[in-house]
Amino acid sequence: MLVWYAPNAIHFGIIAYESQPGAIRATVADRDNLDADDRVTIYLDTFDDRRRAFFFTVNPLGSQEDGVRTEGGFAAGSLVGGTTDKNPDYIWESKGRLTDSGYVVEVRIPFKSLRYPGNGAQRWGINVVRKIQRTGYEDTWTDTRRANASFLVQSGLLDGLHDLQSGITTEFQPVVTAAANGAPTPTGYDRENLDPSFGANLRLGLTSNLSVDATYNPDFSQIESDVSLVTVNERFALFFPEKRPFFLEGIELFSTNNQLVYTRQIVDPIAGGKVTSKIGANNIALLTAVDQANSPDSWFNIARVRRDVGANSTVGVTGTSKDASGTYNRVVAGDARIVFGKLYFVAGQAGGSWTRDSATGRRPFQPDPRGRVRPYREVLGIQLQGHGYRA
Repeated sequence: MLVWYAPNAIHFGIIAYESQPGAIRATVADRDNLDADDRVTIYLDTFDDRRRAFFFTVNPLGSQEDGVRTEGGFAAGSLVGGTTDKNPDYIWESKGRLTDSGYVVEVRIPFKSLRYPGNGAQRWGINVVRKIQRTGYEDTWTDTRRANASFLVQSGLLDGLHDLQSGITTEFQPVVTAAANGAPTPTGYDRENLDPSFGANLRLGLTSNLSVDATYNPDFSQIESDVSLVTVNERFALFFPEKRPFFLEGIELFSTNNQLVYTRQIVDPIAGGKVTSKIGANNIALLTAVDQANSPDSWFNIARVRRDVGANSTVGVTGTSKDASGTYNRVVAGDARIVFGKLYFVAGQAGGSWTRDSATGRRPFQPDPRGRVRPYREVLGIQLQGHGYRA
């Protein structure tokens, strides 16, 4: 593997040798759909905190897969030890070709696609994983054990980066949609007047570790459809991964040991804003949006602050609220993930909710002696989880 960088991007060149080149599995696959191919994945822990890393995967023909690896975050169907979210899509370039001795891939990642601390000298965590489908083996650049509470804590170091130029990343997407409904008549076809709708998305990467997003009347018609889920004999709420660009930016900063933030509850936002940042050991994420899916409109606010503790442990606080015409739901919770001995961790989370929903009658309210309605309060619960392996 060779690594070099220019002021505006970092480059990787990787030669993958294979004793049976004819057995290499490589297809012209869709993005984020390389599970059946031979592939190489580059993990960049740009804050060197061993808790979050960007990953970039390429198969022997140059097809791409990317996302974020988070230690201790929640994802449906995964353990608390670490999650991989492929929904974020970054701007980067890749090429690959088959050779007589295996395959070669090249990757170029602009610095404006990454987040990293400040503008001074950089020290990043790095690891490279190669998946060989013929044997089922995974090879890692560093000596990595599965018997560990964290994959990222076993990364190597990429040091000596300096004078990086990411600039102010600005993305502006105006949106115009229009519809003219009509119906056949005995004499022809009657159509309503054209009803245009305007919207816009804005993203400002003010610094390498501070991003501001805003949206007005966004249009999500270009987002890929959700996968089909079976709803027969349903005992739990269905979970659909977030794919809308406005909500994807920095979504890993809202993750907790058990999921408290589910942005798909915001169905049809008319406007929204978001700030995500990492300052030192503190991760900060704020989101506000007005949802017009139901009448009256609902106002959502989500805030999360997480602090890195020690080599790989974290503590955090999350607050959410939903207000609509005198009714509300508010949640406050704290969580912690303590890693010790590199092999084991204990994760806990506790919180409470306050709900007032007298308009629908879901919660029985009894007036107090003065005739006031008391808000409903419930404890979300306390949960402890531990996990570890024997070497």
